[in-house]
Amino acid sequence: MFVFDRPFLEKTGLSFKRIFFLYECAVEASDEMRVGETVEEILDWVRCEGLGRVAVTESPSPRWRETVERLRQKVEVEVVPAEGMVTVPEGYPVKRFTPFWKDLGREWV
Repeated sequence: MFVFDRPFLEKTGLSFKRIFFLYECAVEASDEMRVGETVEEILDWVRCEGLGRVAVTESPSPRWRETVERLRQKVEVEVVPAEGMVTVPEGYPVKRFTPFWKDLGREWV
């Protein structure tokens, strides 16, 4: 499942072109897409499907970690280790992709 977090996207000011790119990636990666606030949409999906828990992919993103903690308040969450392209050092300040990729991307290429 992929959620286009409308409140977050509105704050970021991403261009339509960038959002459409994300949409194209999500279409390839997920059989269900929703639009709304991420935690609310995931919890609604869990309720609709009658699930007792949800599995999410591990991420170095501080925002994602906050999302997972909010989910844990309402449902059992399994964090699945990501088979990453790069190794992210503990405490690395993940805020923007370009500096992140400049620092860590050469490990992959």
